[in-house]
Amino acid sequence: MKDRDNIAPTEEIENKKSIIMSVYKAYKILELFGEKNGLSFAEINSRLDLPQATLYRFLNTLTTCGLLDIDSNSKLYSLGPSMIYLGNAAVSSIDIVALARPFMEKLKKETNETISLFIRKGFKKICIAKVESDLSIRYSAKIGASNYLHGGASGNILMAGMTKKELDLLESTVGFPKLTEHTIIDRKRIEEILEKTRKDGYWVSYKERRDDTAGIGVPIFNHLGQIVASLNITLPATRFDKRTIERWIPILKKAGADISRKNGYYENFI
Repeated sequence: MKDRDNIAPTEEIENKKSIIMSVYKAYKILELFGEKNGLSFAEINSRLDLPQATLYRFLNTLTTCGLLDIDSNSKLYSLGPSMIYLGNAAVSSIDIVALARPFMEKLKKETNETISLFIRKGFKKICIAKVESDLSIRYSAKIGASNYLHGGASGNILMAGMTKKELDLLESTVGFPKLTEHTIIDRKRIEEILEKTRKDGYWVSYKERRDDTAGIGVPIFNHLGQIVASLNITLPATRFDKRTIERWIPILKKAGADISRKNGYYENFI
């Protein structure tokens, strides 16, 4: 682990001449606080390959800038008010559609099926972006249209991010009406599906919402690790092929992970 935690491992920096090493070292110090927000000087020193005097100057500078704070009693360092301000500014400036668009375009080229992005509003799902297939017979998502959450890959992904209390309210207000003969409407079975979705990181649906469509969905996370959107490949049920779907799952999951990282999600920090 010590080699991995060094300040400037060669595998992380392809061209050291192109970066300011002091800035990079300061970043590596700040990065530690994503894992644990409250570190002593000794803990920081044990993770970084820096002389103690140099580390002290870095910490003093970061504290002066408000990027770090130090508790006068415990002597523990934590993220400071400037980091909170900058973090909030970064989060508020994020446009999930703009972040996702390049990945959606790439997925469409790789699959030539319709790629859609869904979010949850209350107890309905809404399509907020799409890149349609070039094929004459294709799934056509309607931007802004709302649909039931249950039934379909995107809805199951979004429900996977809901609490039990939210699911209880969904069941008591909207319910789980039968949409097709393949729609799962039993609450216990739905919870089993949601648990598997969380575990596997995707869901494959076949005629769950409509008799003529099938699809795969993966979650998009925010900086808090919450599911904020579902990225989907949707296709006519007549083109559904298990071997093709299995080939698409890894590339869809990678796209979802890449968008999530750009959206502020860092899995190791959650």
